[in-house]
Amino acid sequence: MKIPIWYVNQDVELRLPDSCRIDVYDLPQKRLTPLPEEHWLHSGIVPASVTEFLSSAQHLLVVVNDHYRPTPTASLLNAIGSALPLEKTTFLVATGLHGAPSEVQRHAIFGKLYPCVKERVRIHNAYDDSQLVTFGSGVNTVGLNQLFEQCDSVLIIGSVEPHYFAGFTGGRKIFLPGCASFGDVSRNHAHALNPQSQPLARRGNPVWEDIRNRTSCLDYKRRYAIQVVCDHQGSIFHLSHGDWDRAYDSACDFVRTHYAHSVTAPYDIVINVVCPPLDRNLYQLQKSYENVAAAVKPGGTVLLISGCIEGTGDGRFLKLAEKAAAGELHLDGQSEWMLMGIHKVKRTEKLTQRLKLMLVSTLPASDLEFLPIQPRSDVDAAVAELTKIYGINCNIAVVLDSASQVLSCA
Repeated sequence: MKIPIWYVNQDVELRLPDSCRIDVYDLPQKRLTPLPEEHWLHSGIVPASVTEFLSSAQHLLVVVNDHYRPTPTASLLNAIGSALPLEKTTFLVATGLHGAPSEVQRHAIFGKLYPCVKERVRIHNAYDDSQLVTFGSGVNTVGLNQLFEQCDSVLIIGSVEPHYFAGFTGGRKIFLPGCASFGDVSRNHAHALNPQSQPLARRGNPVWEDIRNRTSCLDYKRRYAIQVVCDHQGSIFHLSHGDWDRAYDSACDFVRTHYAHSVTAPYDIVINVVCPPLDRNLYQLQKSYENVAAAVKPGGTVLLISGCIEGTGDGRFLKLAEKAAAGELHLDGQSEWMLMGIHKVKRTEKLTQRLKLMLVSTLPASDLEFLPIQPRSDVDAAVAELTKIYGINCNIAVVLDSASQVLSCA
């Protein structure tokens, strides 16, 4: 069986033995229909509720995702551009703990509107205390970008897909971790070690509930959201707008319906094809294997196919992995800098007590020395190795764009 897949910026063929029992979870965009031409996103007729919200703002803050999200921000801003009161608007790029986007990346985020808004664009920096203001009280305090103090109205533009420990991306995640202090992001992500922190889970998920509780400090603002479900080429399959939470709920429901799969029996091998932008580096891969772990047999293998052409990403992750391999990584008494990466290392450690992880990438094997992930450099050789282990009649799932799809056993 031959299956077209994406690897190192090109289409290649994944070849599997015909004797295997194979299920393919195809790209969601092949099953879904983009918004029709008559939708307001394309027609240029801005909904009255959007126009009213924007025109009534005295100091409008528009919060958008950075270049690590597939959100078609440029298209969405272009659709409402005629109603944006630019002279009263500031744009904030929610970077979380990512680095600042380059000038080219900023242009890609804002599209043809960028020359008009360039001087009004601000980039969040979680490490710069001078940019931050404390909101809330008691256990629900949170350090957020100072621009939230200076505005009366907040429009958020985001995209929703499964998230391996926060339940879903989108919604209030654009504030925490998107626009929060490093310390507050660290404290939120520490909840990822809780077994209730799982893909598609919100109620009872301590990560999501912490985000909801601590960002409620902004609920006194005038609020509006545009939330989309899209692919990585910018096609939009769902758009909801209005109140932050209602728009988000609608998008989450769509994702749960179309991006989650219940399987009748677990697989020997799950082959995860990671698509841009999450195939850029090692640090971003965890979503892909956590999304399918529940559908792998004990002792089975998740084979990740991801170019990682930008390397390992956040170097703290590898340093923590080295400490874990030496038995020196403990949860108690760690600094915020350490806590930030522990959840990734510990979750991966726990997962690999039940199954195996293998990665085909361009990374040197030394980059995975302290991680429980077996490095490989050739897709065909990795498949041959695994089918020899599990037999030529083994059960295989192939998950295309695995960071956006979730498998679970019925």
